[in-house]
Amino acid sequence: MSVEELAEAVHLSPRQFTRVFTAETGQSPAKAVERLRLEAARVMIEQSRHSLDVVAKEAGFRDRRHLREVFIRGYGVPPQAVRRDARRV
Repeated sequence: MSVEELAEAVHLSPRQFTRVFTAETGQSPAKAVERLRLEAARVMIEQSRHSLDVVAKEAGFRDRRHLREVFIRGYGVPPQAVRRDARRV
């Protein structure tokens, strides 16, 4: 859902929704969605054999490269390293 749709659902303007959301969670709606996508991608990487292209698409990232950028920013390692570590266990 977009910020506009979420704001409408709680009867706030998009700007006010973003302010309230940020005050309550400590992060913007966009960052929260990115975190959720990142977590979904991590779980898929660890528990499936899907290609990173498929994982990126299923988790809502533009492409494999975008997934990798966000993954490194969020976890400090590329998705391939997480997959390798998951296979060792």
